[in-house]
Amino acid sequence: MKTDMNKKQKNTRTFLIKIMDQQNGTWQGSVTWVEEHREQHFRSALELLKLIDGALDNNYEVRIEE
Repeated sequence: MKTDMNKKQKNTRTFLIKIMDQQNGTWQGSVTWVEEHREQHFRSALELLKLIDGALDNNYEVRIEE
């Protein structure tokens, strides 16, 4: 059982989400991947979810284009 916990801990991702503004009914801000020491700005809640989803799929090269 202890090895199962170790596997889960290694597969976790930690995100810091900073909401800087709220316009047009959605959020603008930045998300930071703690383990990767990487920050990216987002312009909507949908972009935020796409960035997090990409990181959880181990696809760290997710970029949101204008």
